[in-house]
Amino acid sequence: MKGIALALGLLCASFSIHATAQEYMFTYSKLYSSLKNNNKPEYPDVKVGVFFLNADTKQLCSIEKAWMEKEEHYELLESSPNNELLLPLDDNLKQANPLVFVDTPKDLRCDFSLVVMTRESLTGKVTYNDIEKLLPQMQDILESLGGMFSSWFTPEVAGVTLEFANNLSGVVSLSNGNSVQIVNGKAQVTLDEIGKEGWITLPEKTIRVLPYLPTAKK
Repeated sequence: MKGIALALGLLCASFSIHATAQEYMFTYSKLYSSLKNNNKPEYPDVKVGVFFLNADTKQLCSIEKAWMEKEEHYELLESSPNNELLLPLDDNLKQANPLVFVDTPKDLRCDFSLVVMTRESLTGKVTYNDIEKLLPQMQDILESLGGMFSSWFTPEVAGVTLEFANNLSGVVSLSNGNSVQIVNGKAQVTLDEIGKEGWITLPEKTIRVLPYLPTAKK
């Protein structure tokens, strides 16, 4: 995991406390180097996302405001309903390399979080095949984020981590009669648990679906 940690370390944010928000600053080119994977046709179902996590609760922090600026140029950025920073990917912007600023709530310490995730939410009945097609794409992007030789030490993606809103409690039901607990809005399911002819049933739509890396060092 050292290669991945090094790659993500290049994206560390500087921040300062303001009267209304905690402000993080990045260079566009550093974010672009990871997010460029989102334009590759070999990843139709997964992408790289930028979020901020509450350092204490590990819940998603809200993005109060985000923008880019370079000299006299200024442009507001959007965020998704689940508080993903939506950064436009453009080679001209990469060359101009503006600064990217993100404001999060002032009373929280929010850590920068770069994740591999599905492009679409999952809901209802989700089959083995639906999950199986995601895993190679997730594996490839994780290895690309890790850089050279990362395939030697990137943990294997064995399944998915399902995240639900509002710290949902409950279970993910498996077609074989088993179930997986949802704890603090999260549940982890492997392909082996689902079985080749099986499926899972979700209690509600996910807000994020991330790789599950059971062999990763904690």
